[in-house]
Amino acid sequence: MMRPIRIELRRSNAAAVLLLVIVLGAGNIVTSYSWWAGYLQQFLQTLTAGMFVLAPLALAGGTVLGRREIRNRATGLMDSTGRPRWQRAFPAMAAIGLGSAAGYLLILAAGVIVTVATGGYLGPWGVAWALIDALILAGASWVGIAAGRAWPSPILPPALAVSALVLQLLASNLSATPTGQGPWAGLSLEGNPVPATPWETPTTGALLARLALAAGLLAAGFLLAAGRSWFTRAGAGVALVAGLAGVVLIATPGQAGKWRLDPAAQRLVCTDDDGPQVCVTAVNAFMLPETTRDARRALAALAKLPGAPTRAAEVRMNDVGNHSSEQWRRSGPLDEPGTVYFVLDRDPVRGWDPDLTENIVLGAGTFYRSCARSGDLPFAVAGAWLLGTDGIGFWTYGFGDVWEPIQPEVREHLRQLRAIPEAEQTARVVAMRDAALRCEPDLLPYLTGEAKP
Repeated sequence: MMRPIRIELRRSNAAAVLLLVIVLGAGNIVTSYSWWAGYLQQFLQTLTAGMFVLAPLALAGGTVLGRREIRNRATGLMDSTGRPRWQRAFPAMAAIGLGSAAGYLLILAAGVIVTVATGGYLGPWGVAWALIDALILAGASWVGIAAGRAWPSPILPPALAVSALVLQLLASNLSATPTGQGPWAGLSLEGNPVPATPWETPTTGALLARLALAAGLLAAGFLLAAGRSWFTRAGAGVALVAGLAGVVLIATPGQAGKWRLDPAAQRLVCTDDDGPQVCVTAVNAFMLPETTRDARRALAALAKLPGAPTRAAEVRMNDVGNHSSEQWRRSGPLDEPGTVYFVLDRDPVRGWDPDLTENIVLGAGTFYRSCARSGDLPFAVAGAWLLGTDGIGFWTYGFGDVWEPIQPEVREHLRQLRAIPEAEQTARVVAMRDAALRCEPDLLPYLTGEAKP
């Protein structure tokens, strides 16, 4: 059987499909390298997004191959051989399936190697998702072979590819709800909804739903291409419907249905030298050197206050993210004494959070510990006062300095605060910090002197 498969790999369009998968799949990966570098889950999400185009490509490639026998008028010759139909069909199916899947797997292997080489965290469940994607591509190519043999029209390959794209667009639109993604989201192979944090990994239900689709496509394609009876064709239809139904019924809609927390990715990795301890999650361990430098600068600024923290640690969520900035604020003080918390928002160009020091000193170190909702102004004023600057940055990827509109107010309150004796300045910032930790709703009066501790 291996010799016929090798012959088909040379004479079919499998090599062309493999090359197209690599070119199209790697294009987005290479151009977005600065975004996913070091993060395997973000690399896998970028890779999966390409399935929106790669699956229709595999479907069209299989259709082109399926038309070959009729186009070459070799159907009668093939049917006259003594071997069962599935044995005659399998070499071509294996060749196009390998061509579709191998290109995807080569991109996956390259991404895993780059991630490990740069010190990134390797999560096995995310890799399992990509392996299932490779099976989906092979299944799509098999369905294409069956379609090409049933209707050898030259317009069929592009028509099927466009139909697959339209189906995915419809699935995305039907799944868009005010509260998130609906049950049809799985039919859009680009992989929405995306994870909100780098330490999330696919749920078992999401993997099984994706695997059901792969199994349905493989079974339907094999039965349609290798069988001739109405019984096998009916079985192919059942397999295809079951695969599509599995995507809709097995997975739970929304973020929590697709993603779960990976405890190993959330494990803290800490410095072990003589300086103040700085800890990041395992998924961000490759950023520890730069994080340590900026975090210790923030700890030195916080040391101006009595009862200042002596340790800095990255915030870890207790549940999957919902893409809301408020979720990073805890509902109350965290329970590790002497620790100030921060969130890493990496700059894709510079490679680390360019405002990490400012991130930590916000609200005198309470920004990620308080449950106050009094606006950003008092947090920014206290942070800038500690750093001795006239303003403070809060940079986020895609939005830039989101606090730029309030900088004039920050400067005015800093001018008023610095106009009073130094001891009173310190007392007001400490009072604001303590009020934030008590979850008081209005913090600015403590900085202006209108409220007393």
